[in-house]
Amino acid sequence: TRWSDASAVDLQRARQMLAESDAFLKTFRSAPLDGELAATAREHNAQSPPGSQQLADLAAYQHVADKWYAFLPLKAKARAAPILNSYGLTLGAENAARLHKFLTGLRARLALAEVFERLAAPRGTGFQPVQGASYVEQPQSTPSARTQHGLETRATGVGSASARMLPDDVLDTAIIDHSTTIDLLLKIHGEPGLKGLGAIVSSALLNPASSGPLIEGLRKSPGRADALAKMEDANHRARLFDAAWLAKVAAEFRNGGAAEPILAPLTQRVDSLEGVLRVRQGLEALPVELREPVAGLVMASLDADGARVLLRREATAGEIARRLRDQPQLLASDAQRLQDAFDRYRALDEKKHELTRDAVVHRWISRQKERLLASTGTRLNAAGADLRRRLTIRGERAMRLRQVVAVGSKIEGGDPLFDLCPIWLASPETVAQVFPRRAVFDVVVFDEASQCRLEEALPVIVRGQRVVIAGDPKQLPPTRFFESAIAASDEEDPETDQDLFEQQQGEVEDLLGAALGLDIQQCYLDVHYRSRDAGLIAFSNEHFYGSRLQPIPAHPSNHCDNPPVVLERVEGVYERRRNEVEASRIVAIVRELLAKKDPPSIGIACFNLPQRDLIVEKLDDLAEEDAAFGRRLEKARQRQGAGSFEGLFVKNLENVQGDERDHILISTTYGPDTKGRFYRRFGPVGRAGGGRRLNVLVTRAREKVHVITSIPADAYRTLPQPEPGQTPGGTWLLFAYLKFAERFQPPPAAVLGDRSTEAGNASGTNGSPIPALSQTTGTKPLATEETNAEAVVNILPTKTPSAFAQALAGMLAAKHGVGSDVHWGNEGFCVDLALHHPERPQEVTAGILCDAARYAAADDPMEWDVFRTGILESQGWKLHRVWTPHFYRDPSGVTRAVAEEAKRAKD
Repeated sequence: TRWSDASAVDLQRARQMLAESDAFLKTFRSAPLDGELAATAREHNAQSPPGSQQLADLAAYQHVADKWYAFLPLKAKARAAPILNSYGLTLGAENAARLHKFLTGLRARLALAEVFERLAAPRGTGFQPVQGASYVEQPQSTPSARTQHGLETRATGVGSASARMLPDDVLDTAIIDHSTTIDLLLKIHGEPGLKGLGAIVSSALLNPASSGPLIEGLRKSPGRADALAKMEDANHRARLFDAAWLAKVAAEFRNGGAAEPILAPLTQRVDSLEGVLRVRQGLEALPVELREPVAGLVMASLDADGARVLLRREATAGEIARRLRDQPQLLASDAQRLQDAFDRYRALDEKKHELTRDAVVHRWISRQKERLLASTGTRLNAAGADLRRRLTIRGERAMRLRQVVAVGSKIEGGDPLFDLCPIWLASPETVAQVFPRRAVFDVVVFDEASQCRLEEALPVIVRGQRVVIAGDPKQLPPTRFFESAIAASDEEDPETDQDLFEQQQGEVEDLLGAALGLDIQQCYLDVHYRSRDAGLIAFSNEHFYGSRLQPIPAHPSNHCDNPPVVLERVEGVYERRRNEVEASRIVAIVRELLAKKDPPSIGIACFNLPQRDLIVEKLDDLAEEDAAFGRRLEKARQRQGAGSFEGLFVKNLENVQGDERDHILISTTYGPDTKGRFYRRFGPVGRAGGGRRLNVLVTRAREKVHVITSIPADAYRTLPQPEPGQTPGGTWLLFAYLKFAERFQPPPAAVLGDRSTEAGNASGTNGSPIPALSQTTGTKPLATEETNAEAVVNILPTKTPSAFAQALAGMLAAKHGVGSDVHWGNEGFCVDLALHHPERPQEVTAGILCDAARYAAADDPMEWDVFRTGILESQGWKLHRVWTPHFYRDPSGVTRAVAEEAKRAKD
């Protein structure tokens, strides 16, 4: 009643006062007052209401009270102690927090009591909105009656007397009632359709006898409601309007809104009504597969992008349904049957290998028995006895291998020696000296053919019926440093194809180059087996092999925290073709590696012979000074691997081809001279074929490459790109490799600043400052509305993306909270989904394979899938396969099974 005839200005001021007290109301409702502190306050009723300074002093002390340096801020303790003592509390973080909460709640109650006093005061006394906690900022007035908590309130500014503190429930109800009343009256003042209703309500409340107009308005309400109902019915029967829009405008009309401003504009568009009506005819003309989705798009009034997404989804669903309908075998198959067939294929393939091996061994043994044993099978026959004599005779009559082979070549039916030893390993020189000049062998295999000169290979080729030539044209050709050049005259042009062929072959350096110029069957080795980290082969794969090689990716749990390539800049000096600083650092790294409990095999490579000799000298000097290191160095030099010698070596880059070690240490040797001048001269790397030498050098490591360099960073950081069609030289490739190696180095330590901002930026998304390899660059979160904030989905770049794998990852994240990396690995060894650990997202628990492999370079997709699966399992992967025909029939069951797979890995 008090506010029924209030002006809009007074109502706005009251509303502003309530809005500004909203923070106090939230504090008031959040928790009741501490009863013990309230009782203490009543006993010491001389206490003043809580002021801003008291709360600030308590907050300042509370901020440092639980820190390790809490004994230092004496000023904060001195200010907080009297406040705590006045309530019988001692210094401490818990007491400070308790009292701060109590005083904040008490302060809110006093402020709300003041608001209530102002709202309850007679209008016209000049009440103004509360600015913060005004009761502590205005001057103290005459003490009023004690509140229920034993503290005094201050003057409110609306009178000389202060109001008594109300109980919490009464105060809360009073504030709510005033707020509701004032909002209602403000709406009456603000709505044009309710103009004059305020005076009517006021009159009706103050004088019930004058409530006629209000009653009359209520009597007219049924007629308006009936008119609205008829209009809504007509709109629905017209079938021209969207149901959601009709519901929205109906709600607005029922709330008192005017109908004319909304419906009048529709009459201005009657001329376009015919086009709207033709939409149904257009929908009926569409194919059945598109009719329903397009109708949904029209009704939803979607934009082009949203419509495209919906159309693609519906079209895909229709195509899936069509294929399942046209291929009944897909409907008849299930996940278990497909998995059983795949497992049977693998088992039969392994059985085939075993039977093939057994058949070869059986044939070999049978051949020996037929040629070397008598019919009784218990003793050697004449041929066997002659072979034993040739091989076992000793003394002056002992024959050399060449003589043994020469004698056997005269035996009718062939020498049984080649049945007993069908495989021979020899150098080209030995083959030319030992075996007769005819097709002694069925197959001759050349390994490292790029290192074999053509003139050395020709005598070997005639010893076989078929020839297999294996080599790498991107590695070193034969070394001809000590051969004199033979000048050949090119004045005579070739007259026949044979002359042209002989001229071209005469310029070939090695057997592999000659073979590549012939029209013979060729095949490539696409799988890279040596490197245990894809980063070791990434540079050569990109610059030499067209990204064709598929390195075997290690399981993420076995990934080393250290980068595969380490670049150390030592700022050495290049003097007399040597670099003392680089050599010393190489020796220090060797010492660190050999001191490990299980030291790796080590190889050291440098760019010239003087640097090699310097490193060997420094290693020997350190071995003499440190006996323990000397023993470890000697053991490392004599190390034997699994069927091969893996001793520590120090070589120049011309001699490292064919070697491989766990760790390779590279000294680039070159750098500024004593005067600080840097010359871009890099010996063999800068000459013709230097790129091939560099390729050999950087691909020798199985686990890690250490690059020790003194080359200025400015020389390679601003490396220009080669011209299109131009083959980069060795110097450019060296600089490119240094720039590539620098990518793996951690960023410099940031200057410590605000802990709240620096803590989240100390590392990358994977918790490591080391940049990812090419297989993990360009990651992005899957954009789904339902994706769990903690279930991150990273879509990795790939040449053969799978929309199904991406959708499955989004579903797992949204419905089961399982994050994943999509397209993990590389093209050949791709894991469609690498599932994250539910509690430690940086760990990968299991892998999901969707259908079969999508590696386009595989001649037989099924054979490659068997190979891929076996390789991944050997690396430690626990694989779960999802077959799409089964998924389309039971998506919930499949995703639930995958989520359980992740949970089992967790447990």
